[in-house]
Amino acid sequence: MHITRLLQGIGLSVLLAGCGVASSTSPRASLPSSTLSSTSSSTQPSDLSSTAPSTSSANSPSTPASETVSLPVSVLTPTFGGGQVAFHYPTSLTVTVPVEWASRLQAIGTVGFVVIVPKGWTGTALEGADGSRSIALYPSGGSSTHGPRLTILTASQCVGCAWSEAAPYFAWVRQHYASAGWGTYSGPTVSGYAASPDLRYYESSTPSGLRANGVAFAPFVLNAQSRVLFRQSQIVLAPGEHGLATLILNNLLGQLTSGAR
Repeated sequence: MHITRLLQGIGLSVLLAGCGVASSTSPRASLPSSTLSSTSSSTQPSDLSSTAPSTSSANSPSTPASETVSLPVSVLTPTFGGGQVAFHYPTSLTVTVPVEWASRLQAIGTVGFVVIVPKGWTGTALEGADGSRSIALYPSGGSSTHGPRLTILTASQCVGCAWSEAAPYFAWVRQHYASAGWGTYSGPTVSGYAASPDLRYYESSTPSGLRANGVAFAPFVLNAQSRVLFRQSQIVLAPGEHGLATLILNNLLGQLTSGAR
């Protein structure tokens, strides 16, 4: 799936900070002015219900009410385009979240990622023959293309895919697009907040009035096969759920940027 499909009909602006949340992990970076924060099984997408999370208080007079939550990790079995790949996940993910979300979240492990989403969400995941990965999670009865949803895309050995999917987000990719042998880039461009030359946050409105918040990561990796990597995640929720979007993306941020140097 190409990123350009996600951009059609969407006006883009800067992703702003949401609520303050902390995790038990330490990502490489975090969303602007926010801090957020991961049983193996062979369950199918419809079997992602999990037991109620355990919680403990984490409040102080100077911070919003929050709770530390231990979320059991349910495993969503992916489809494999080539040979099957074995992934391993923690049995639970501990995060500190606003009190109003403490009993409303679940953790899902699939294609190497551990994702936080609202309870009742399900979806699909794919490990491609070239090592690329895609995840689409959404409420039961929902869709990967309409309504609330979370998508994660990574490009692997498909070098041309990485260049074309990273180009909308990064000026340096567009500047070197032709010299890298991919012709003149004439596709869309995405504005947003550049945390670094290879890490960008963005926010947009969808035609249905929902808000899309996303993070894109595209480092140039200098090794024997020097190339561009591309990893991207986007969460679409109601406009009033920006804090939840921030929590979900900051939990993913360290996973998206790890192992890329």
